[in-house]
Amino acid sequence: MRFKKQTTLRVAVEHWEPHVIVQEHEGIVTISGPMAHLLTVLSRAINFKYTLVRPPDGAWGAPDSNGVWNGMIGMVKRNEADLALGPFGLTGSRAAVAEFSQPIIIDYYRILVKRGSAKPDPWSFLNPLKPTVWLGFLLSFLLVCVGLAVGVFLGWERKRWSSSRKLSLTFVYSWEQFANMCQQRTLRNPSDISLRMVVCVWLLALLVILRSYSGALTSLLAVRQIPVKIDTLRDLIDAKEYGLIFETSTAMSVYMKEAKSGIFAELEKVNKKGRSQFLISSLLFNAAFTLVRSKNYALLVEETTIKKIISDDFSSKGRCDFYMAKETYFPLIFCIIAHKGLPIMPAVNFWIQALVENNLYNEWIGRELQNATTCLKAPTTITVNEPYNMKGLWGVFTMLFTGLCASTIMFLYERVAHCCPTHQHSHW
Repeated sequence: MRFKKQTTLRVAVEHWEPHVIVQEHEGIVTISGPMAHLLTVLSRAINFKYTLVRPPDGAWGAPDSNGVWNGMIGMVKRNEADLALGPFGLTGSRAAVAEFSQPIIIDYYRILVKRGSAKPDPWSFLNPLKPTVWLGFLLSFLLVCVGLAVGVFLGWERKRWSSSRKLSLTFVYSWEQFANMCQQRTLRNPSDISLRMVVCVWLLALLVILRSYSGALTSLLAVRQIPVKIDTLRDLIDAKEYGLIFETSTAMSVYMKEAKSGIFAELEKVNKKGRSQFLISSLLFNAAFTLVRSKNYALLVEETTIKKIISDDFSSKGRCDFYMAKETYFPLIFCIIAHKGLPIMPAVNFWIQALVENNLYNEWIGRELQNATTCLKAPTTITVNEPYNMKGLWGVFTMLFTGLCASTIMFLYERVAHCCPTHQHSHW
C-alpha cells in the first residue's frame, strides 16, 4: 500500500470552509484546513507528491444539458486530475463518472437566516390570548346577552311590559356585563334567579380569563420574544420576501432539477421564479456576512459550513447575528474522488478509514468551529429591566384614542337626536 518510488499526483481543490482553505499567489496554489491535513497524511503514508490545481469555474461538479460534467468532477472524469479533495457528496450519478473513497463525514443541509431582534411589540397586549380565545370570549359575551334578552322577554312578572321597555332593560343588563368585562363597577343587576344564574356563570368565566390575561400580560411586557420565522423548508418557500442562496453545481442543485414532486420540486419552482442565487463555494461566506446578515436572504448549505460562519462571526463581533433553522434535510456522505481505475484507491481507503475510526477528521473540524456552540444555544427570549415607553405601548394609546373618538361621535349623535323636535316623543 505504498509506492516504492515517490510519484507525483495532480490533486484538484477548491475553497470550502471549514474543510479546505485555498490560497493562490502568482499561480501557486496552497491549502490548509482539515482536508489539507488528510492529504498530508495520505501523501506521507502512500509516498507521493502532489500538485494542486483549481477548476476554472470554481465548481464541485454537475452535468449540463448535454451530459458534460463541469468543475472538479469534470476534471477527474477527463483525467485532468488524479484526485479531487472536495469532500464530495456521494450520489449515483457522480459514482458513475468518478470513484469515491471511504466516507469521511456525514453532513446534513440546514438553513441559515439572520437572527431576529427583541424589539418592543406595540400590540403585545393582545398576545396573552390566542385569536381563537379572543373570538371565544366575544362569542361568550354575545351568548350571555342573548340569554339575558330571552330571560327578560319571557319573564313572568314582566309579561305585561311593553316590548320597548323590555328592550331597554335588556340593553341595560347587557351593558352591565360589558362593564364587568372592563372591570368596572356595575349599578344594576338582574333580580330574577334565572338571570342571576346566567350572570354568575359569566362572572366566573370572566374571572378566570381576566386573571389569566393580566398575569400573562405582566410577563410578556417584561420578557421580549426573539421572533423565529424560518425553521423549515416549508417556512422558507411560503415566506416569499426571502431570497435563497445555494452553492452552484452540487448534489443538491442536481437533485432539485431532477425532482418531480415534493418539497425539492417546489424549491426548483422557486428558483425559476427568480428568488434564488447560485454561488461558487468561495463566495458563500461573503454572501452570509452581507446578504443574509442585512437583508431577507437564506443560505442553504451543509451544517458544518453554517457552524463555521456562526463561529467566525461570533469570534469577530462577539454577538449572535445568525440563526440556524431546526430542520435537517438532504443528508450526504462526503468522500474524496479519483478517476476510474486509479490503482492507489485501496490504500487511500485504508488510511481514510483509519483516520475516521480514530476520530481525527472530526477533531480537525472541531478546531475550526471553536465558537459555534455559543450561538447555537442562544436564547429566544430576553428579560428587560427598563421603563415602558411609547415605542412599546403606542398600540394601547391607539386603541384608547379610537375608543374616545367613537364615544365622542356617539355622544354628539345622541345630543343631535334628542334636540331634534321630531324625536321629542321618544320614550328615551
